[in-house]
Amino acid sequence: MEALAAMFSHRPYVIAFLAAFAVLVWAERGPLRAMLWLVSGTFLGWLSEFCSVSTGFPFGHYAYHKEQFVAEIWIGPVPLFASLSFAFMSYFSFSAARRLLAPWAGAGLRLSTRHVETLDAAPRTALLAAVIGTWMDTVIDPMTLVGQYWFLGDLYHYDPPGSHFGVPLTNYGGWLITIGAIAFANQMLDRLLVRAGITLSRGPALPLEPFWGIACCVGVFGFMLAVNIVLLANRTAPPSVPLDRILMSGLALSGLFVAFVVMMIRRGLQR
Repeated sequence: MEALAAMFSHRPYVIAFLAAFAVLVWAERGPLRAMLWLVSGTFLGWLSEFCSVSTGFPFGHYAYHKEQFVAEIWIGPVPLFASLSFAFMSYFSFSAARRLLAPWAGAGLRLSTRHVETLDAAPRTALLAAVIGTWMDTVIDPMTLVGQYWFLGDLYHYDPPGSHFGVPLTNYGGWLITIGAIAFANQMLDRLLVRAGITLSRGPALPLEPFWGIACCVGVFGFMLAVNIVLLANRTAPPSVPLDRILMSGLALSGLFVAFVVMMIRRGLQR
């Protein structure tokens, strides 16, 4: 219990994203499938990390600094909060993908999506979810790698360091595989539930419902950019850490994502 309490107190941003995930996945998938996504996403995220720490596949060779986080909950060589992150990151990506691929109608805050449920089982939804999740990580990982200079802590290191501000490009291939696998696994679970005669219910409708998944993804980008800006302003990192270049890269990648969202919504309005 002490370790669980430590995770809640030390990782408030993880708890905030988990809360957003809980509201969104419950509304869009109902309680049963929400729980299945949480469990499968956490397990597959842990499995990918365990394999990578042990063999270098799929993210590349890296190691967590377990000795510096003794108060955290660990499952083998992987901290629980890192595995939980795959559950909410994958669902934010999936929720955004199903909306962006759907036809849109209306204007302004009255924008709505049509026939979204028909995209839940589509391979292209899982594929776009994998791309969106990886897109977010191109902004996340360069900052988590310098976690010793902010409240994340000195969590891990790559061996050897990679070409993208210390992150190897194989890491992003690993994210494509892992997010895609979580989305695909839940699509398969949906099919099994239907075959078992279980109704695929959903929870209560949310206000501005089409924007929740997209907003959660934008929130992840914004959070990492905010951490970067604060580090630059406080000058807590040594000059050898290229925070200015990391910020420029993050701003460019985040801006491209926003442009992609706008393009997909406009495309959906024409359908």
